[in-house]
Formats: sequence, structure tokens, C-alpha cells
Amino acid sequence: MAGVEYAEDGGLVRITLNRPDRRNALTAGDWLDLCAAARRAARSTARAVLLQGAGGAFSAGFDISEIEPGKIDALDLIDRSVNPALRAVRDIPVPTIAAVDGACVGGGLGIAAACDIVMASERARFGAPYVNIGIMADAGLHVFLRDAIGYQRAAYLIMSGRILSAAEAQAMGLCAMLLPSDAFDAEVESLVSRLASGPTQAMIRSKRILRTAPSAEVGFNEEARLQDEVFATADASEGIDAFIAGRQPNFRGQ
Repeated sequence: MAGVEYAEDGGLVRITLNRPDRRNALTAGDWLDLCAAARRAARSTARAVLLQGAGGAFSAGFDISEIEPGKIDALDLIDRSVNPALRAVRDIPVPTIAAVDGACVGGGLGIAAACDIVMASERARFGAPYVNIGIMADAGLHVFLRDAIGYQRAAYLIMSGRILSAAEAQAMGLCAMLLPSDAFDAEVESLVSRLASGPTQAMIRSKRILRTAPSAEVGFNEEARLQDEVFATADASEGIDAFIAGRQPNFRGQ
């Protein structure tokens, strides 16, 4: 059974972390497969990408059972497997959604944080409990968490090793939506379907500004420049025509 599964469904790519017996903890090889899957998604005609876990967990991060204390070359391991995967997820140009149901800890939290939108069920649990085994956080979490929830909260999560409930994670800003477990799958499908059938060129450019603009002034300039590009797209023409005609637009991602 593959540790990372890839599937295309119309305009949507689904990447599934699939080691449910290990709460989807990933081996070094699985991280490389995740990297390959994310790069494949970036090259595809996908208009949205969903990352999810199998079997009631998102991911418990790196599979610690692979590590032999005193014999690990952490620099090589992280640079060769973990970091390329996170960069590849972060660099997917279209909207990315992490559907978090169950454990989302350690490197799993890094994967979710590399996505644009995190949706969580009431069963979700979030944390960076590296200090509990005597090591420091990696998987991009120092910067991902600082940018998402601020220095104080990032420091608290990383230094305390505390696991947060889904409600606590939402209050901190780690997820965009918190959903009842019995409605979670349907709500995730509704959002990814909307994104995969939306005005993709506009969303790609919005993502670029959100990810890279260092200040409001740069954001102003980029919005004007990229909006000029968007107005020249077929989807902008369709959206404006549909609005004037009082009908639903049929966006094609062009």
C-alpha cells in the first residue's frame, strides 16, 4: 500500500497520506513521494489541490520508528526528504486545502501549514510536540507558525509541546474552519469543488500576493499589476457577462 496516493478528478487533485496504521506518519521515502506528488500537481491542469489523511488522522509527521538515536544525520535527512516536500506543497500555484481530521502534529502540522486553507473537524488535534522527545521543531514550523499565529503563540506551541484541541487551534488561527465531524467530508467537498470550478487565474494571482508581498505598499502595486492581467482572462469576461445577465458564471480556469 502506497504511503502517499495521488488522484486527479476533473480540476481537482487529491493527495492522500495513506499509512493509517501509523496515523499517517511518513517515512523518508514517503516524504519523497509527497514531494513528487506535489510537483506533479503543480505541473498538472489542476485548479485546486486537496491534501488529506486516511483512516481518521491527517499525519503524525515523520515516522520516529525509522530513527536510531546517535546514528542519524538529521541535516541530510531533513534536507533530502522533509524540506523538499514542504517546499513542493508550498509552491503549488493553485489553491491548496488541508482537510484535517484527527492528529495533525509535528511534520503533519508542517504539511497542513504549507497549504493555503486548513479545514478541521471536531476530532482534529494540532501540535508540535518535538520537545517531548528532546528535539526541536522542524518541517518549517518556526516560520509557518510565526507567520500564521504570531511570535508568542508559535513560541508557546513549539516550546511547550502542548497538543491543542480543534477549538483551541481555531481560536489561535491555525485553521480557517472548524466543522462538526458528521458534516466534515461534505463541507470539504463543497469547498474544493467551488475552488476547482472557480476563476483559477484570479486565485493564482491572489495566492502569489498573499505568499510574497512584504508590505501593504507592495501589495497595492501587485494588485494593480495582476488585476490588469486578470481582466484580460476569459473567466473575467465570463464573470462580468454573467453578473450583468443575472446568471451563474461558468468559469473554465482560463
